[in-house]
Amino acid sequence: MSELIVKQIDEKGRITLGKEFAGRQVQIKEAATGIELRYVVTVPLEDAWLWQNPEALAAVQEGLGDAAAGRLTRNPKAFSDGAKLAETIPDEIEAAEA
Repeated sequence: MSELIVKQIDEKGRITLGKEFAGRQVQIKEAATGIELRYVVTVPLEDAWLWQNPEALAAVQEGLGDAAAGRLTRNPKAFSDGAKLAETIPDEIEAAEA
């Protein structure tokens, strides 16, 4: 959407954006000059560790790339790298401070 559209906020503080925006999650950022809406996705807390651990994320992405390219094996050479990586996964995930 590149054109400027003016919308009225109703008495309950709501604004409608149109069907093309239905079902999307947005983050609302308030500033002195107005508000900004940004599309967001949410990650379940038990999965957040992966996005907070660059080494683990890189390993998963590499594995997915290998699988997509057909590079699979029935007998992996070593599990030691995976065990080291598993040790970096926290036992409990703490929610990030807002």
